[in-house]
Amino acid sequence: MMAERIKFPFEINNVTEEEDKIVKKYYKRYTRPFVRVGPQGYCWMAGYGDKAEDIYNLKVRTDDIWVVSFPRSGTTWLQELVWLLNNNLDYDGAAATLLTKRYAFIEYPTQAPEIMKSPPSSGHGATVYDYQDLHTLPSPRYVKTHVNLDFLPPKLLDTAKVFYVARDPRDVVVSFHFMHKLFRYFDEGVQFNEFWDLFKRDLLMHMPIFPHLEEAWKHRDHPNMMFLFYEEMQKDLRSVIDRVAEFLGKAYSDEEKNKLADHLNFDNMKKHTPILEHVTTNDNKDSEMKFMRKGKSGNWINYFDTEELRREAELYMEEHLKNTDLRFPKVD
Repeated sequence: MMAERIKFPFEINNVTEEEDKIVKKYYKRYTRPFVRVGPQGYCWMAGYGDKAEDIYNLKVRTDDIWVVSFPRSGTTWLQELVWLLNNNLDYDGAAATLLTKRYAFIEYPTQAPEIMKSPPSSGHGATVYDYQDLHTLPSPRYVKTHVNLDFLPPKLLDTAKVFYVARDPRDVVVSFHFMHKLFRYFDEGVQFNEFWDLFKRDLLMHMPIFPHLEEAWKHRDHPNMMFLFYEEMQKDLRSVIDRVAEFLGKAYSDEEKNKLADHLNFDNMKKHTPILEHVTTNDNKDSEMKFMRKGKSGNWINYFDTEELRREAELYMEEHLKNTDLRFPKVD
């Protein structure tokens, strides 16, 4: 007997005409109005609005592993860590298979522009599997998503193991800016201060960031949730490896865990972890146009390069942290 389909319980409305005009100045290959979803008004392409209910109704398995995050928060780093720990440190298997094939990026097709420059290649570039064929994958399935927790299947946390990784939004906005250009969402000429303005006004896909973080933060003590900070991965990766291994019920020797920490060292990972097949990047080693950029915390200060911008960033953080006990770890 098929389980009854659940109606998506959140409102989906078009952004205002004025907002859509601003959004389309940057997201140029989209013709349909962008949408706001739910009481927090998450900003999405119209394609997500079409498929939100399908994603909400995905069947979760008990041995699924989901990695959830706001984009550019350390998702790729955590995906590799989790996959290796759960697969007996199979470095050869990891090297032979793109991360985009090891994890289903469920919502990715919903972000596709209405105006295609060329026919999409198989696997969409950023994923091979998505919400449409997740049910065909063998267990255990590995799932990646940037959809906020409240819009994911309601039984997710009570059924499967969920990782959430959070990062200081000031570092996120810098990396998100370069990601928008790398994936050709935005033209290369878009300046950081323009992007920051859109970020503050929640006129970028997936925004707003703080409700996204807080939806996961409130479940941080759930036995199936592991809430991690990018900053703690950077500061003490070895202890994060210990915690993740324990959470997954896996036991490894200190020597094996030290080798994993070395493998996951940011510079090493950039060299040996195959991530994307179809993204053309600038190979200049100093270029920002890379999928894995610098991996540093606190680097935002170099982009908020005027007193006014830094003050704005400070006020933005103060304003959004005042009603939550969520705090980002300091990294020396």
